[in-house]
Amino acid sequence: MKVKRMTAALLMAAMTCGVLTGCSQDSKEGEQKTVSGGSGAEQTADYDLEEVVMVLIPGEDTEKSVQLRDDMAEEMSKAIGIPVTTYRATDYSAAVEAMRTGHAQLAMLGPFSYVTARERAGAECLVTTATNGEIGYYSHIITSADSDIDGVEDLEGKTFAFVDPESTSGNVVPSDEILNEIGDDDLSFDDLHTDGKFFKSAMYAGNHAASLQAVVQGNVDAAAVSSGTYQNQLDEGNFNEEDVKIIHTSPLIPGSPIAVQKDLPQELKDKIRDFLLDYSEEYFTALGELDKRYVEVEDSTYDYLAELKEEYGLSD
Repeated sequence: MKVKRMTAALLMAAMTCGVLTGCSQDSKEGEQKTVSGGSGAEQTADYDLEEVVMVLIPGEDTEKSVQLRDDMAEEMSKAIGIPVTTYRATDYSAAVEAMRTGHAQLAMLGPFSYVTARERAGAECLVTTATNGEIGYYSHIITSADSDIDGVEDLEGKTFAFVDPESTSGNVVPSDEILNEIGDDDLSFDDLHTDGKFFKSAMYAGNHAASLQAVVQGNVDAAAVSSGTYQNQLDEGNFNEEDVKIIHTSPLIPGSPIAVQKDLPQELKDKIRDFLLDYSEEYFTALGELDKRYVEVEDSTYDYLAELKEEYGLSD
């Protein structure tokens, strides 16, 4: 049986990135929608767009983060002269599909979902997130503190939560790390996601907070989670650090980018990028993430994830 998504009951039980840089509607099924009106009707006609829609991959929404996203959309509207609409997609693939079908022109994506969007939807990276100047983050494999799991080799025969098939730090990278650590040529990527092949059972939690909470609540033996979510959930008091242990941390993963449809007018893309870079400090300061900013990054930074996608046959 292939890896399954976590049940709604478990998801309900689960408690609910940095510096901007530039890189050289049927499917609006998300949970949260924000519409902000711009004041540039003439520019709207010039770009042949009534609005710019920004889609976000599944994540951790709080009242504060939603309000700050509202504020960003409103300020972006003023900067580019077009109303900006934002919504959170139900899963990673839905975010990519929104760009592919033209229902979204802008997207906050994970690194791997960006690679997919680059291939399937003509996405182009505008900026990415940096923390203390470091462009990237990590994937943790976690288990409960009292578990007998002390390393990747102890995961065999256990229950495990991944995040989403398109999640970089919640699926692709930890799967690659496990395969490299185990070193069994007969063990495949698909095997890690098929019950009984390596794990006793595996599931997709849907988002990183739910994956972490699956361990905290005792629903799985171990899970993959991004370092950003781990720290955010800890800071918000959603788990006690002494109750969880990190048994493996990946090498640095390129930061989560904000991408735009490549075929939009260059002037509009430049305006969006410049706004994000200029608004970055205000946005992250308001979030309380003083060490983060949006920064520019070379698009080739994400090529190694494209290589993993090809190596493991993860193309759609």
